[in-house]
Amino acid sequence: MSALEVTFVAADRTVWTGQAAQVVVPAIDGSMGILPQMQPTLSILGSGVVRIIDQDGHVEALDVEGGFVSVDADIVTIGVDDATVVAPTSARL
Repeated sequence: MSALEVTFVAADRTVWTGQAAQVVVPAIDGSMGILPQMQPTLSILGSGVVRIIDQDGHVEALDVEGGFVSVDADIVTIGVDDATVVAPTSARL
């Protein structure tokens, strides 16, 4: 099973880094799900929640306002000014 290599940074820190099965971001034109082997993509983020679902199904949910997401060769880079944890969860897919 392939995975995404995710690096999620805010202006002042690394928010999350590691492997994920799926990432969902609040793109400026709507929610965007990112899966392994997705076409290269660059998108501007709007306001909303970034969800990173790891290989075990654990979900990290962080509230963001603006930023960008880049996807290329299963490498996902998310850059934002600030990110706030929404709520710790252990939800499964």
